[in-house]
Amino acid sequence: MESKKKRIVFFDGTLMQGGAERVISILSKSMNEENYDVTVLLYYNEEIFYELDSNVKVVSVVEKTGTNNIVLNMKWIRLFFKRYADIVISFLAPFNMVAIVCNLGLKSPIIVADRNDPRKIPSNFIVRKVRDFLYLLADGVVLQTTHNKNYFSKRIQSKGIVIYNPVSLNEKKGIANQTIKTKRIVSVGRLMKQKNQLLLLKAFKRVVSIRPEYTLTIYGEGPERSLLEKYILDNNMTNVVNLPGSVKNVYDKIADAEIFVMSSNFEGMPNALIEAMCLGLACVSTKVSGATDLIQDGVNGDLVDIGNEQALAEKIIRLIDEDERRRTYALNAMQLNELLSTEKIVQQWLEYMKKF
Repeated sequence: MESKKKRIVFFDGTLMQGGAERVISILSKSMNEENYDVTVLLYYNEEIFYELDSNVKVVSVVEKTGTNNIVLNMKWIRLFFKRYADIVISFLAPFNMVAIVCNLGLKSPIIVADRNDPRKIPSNFIVRKVRDFLYLLADGVVLQTTHNKNYFSKRIQSKGIVIYNPVSLNEKKGIANQTIKTKRIVSVGRLMKQKNQLLLLKAFKRVVSIRPEYTLTIYGEGPERSLLEKYILDNNMTNVVNLPGSVKNVYDKIADAEIFVMSSNFEGMPNALIEAMCLGLACVSTKVSGATDLIQDGVNGDLVDIGNEQALAEKIIRLIDEDERRRTYALNAMQLNELLSTEKIVQQWLEYMKKF
């Protein structure tokens, strides 16, 4: 007689474009292949950006309840966990908090995955403290960097683990090293204050004044678009800067660039940077959590202080001018493919889950 499959419920707000959402799409597929019964429970009913395995069930809370009332929805989530979850894995602090409360007193263990710098997100101090308390009630806590893990109390650290984000580029691994280069600089990320694309625009203004043949393309969508567009227009950069929005084939779009830049104010573990490095792009990043784990400064990329416009411009110009440095960074960066392979990261998750 076939043994009953263990039921995993992944919980998040949406599966729109984002790092946590991409990881859920990868883990849900892999765990389905590991003979788990997998459901992705989403709070909202939004368009799904990431492709899911056909055997993974998707359920929307607000679609099922027909209401935005948080109390009624939490009652429904609690009942769903009780009926359909042998283990709950929740992503992103706001939904982690909801999931912990909904799961109180139930038999199914809950693992929460915190996906950003816990010192910064949530932005409200009181909400951060509520999160810190509620994480004490979780069975497991997955962090993306040691820097992030060290923020939490010893009690949380004792049941926590650091697991990096997986890379699933498949045949795309290293394609940037086999692609004819154009004089482009690229960046990928939501257009939001955290990502600080305005800093990148200011740095690029310096770059293009010295190397006018170069262009900048920032892939992503978000609330800062109008601010960025105004800066581009006000500084006569419309011919050299492009904001094409979110694209699904982003690997192919950025492969011919010479340099990838991340200008964030803070991060958890930046997927866009991971993927750019694994594609074989020479990268420059601010010294945010995640980037400092991935980049050995001067070996497989460049790091600059957060908010330092001049240093960012100087590093970009140096990479433009030094072909050999670019090639060395790109080749060394590609070694992340082995460290962050989907198989290795999924295995780390599975081993951690066995504790519960």
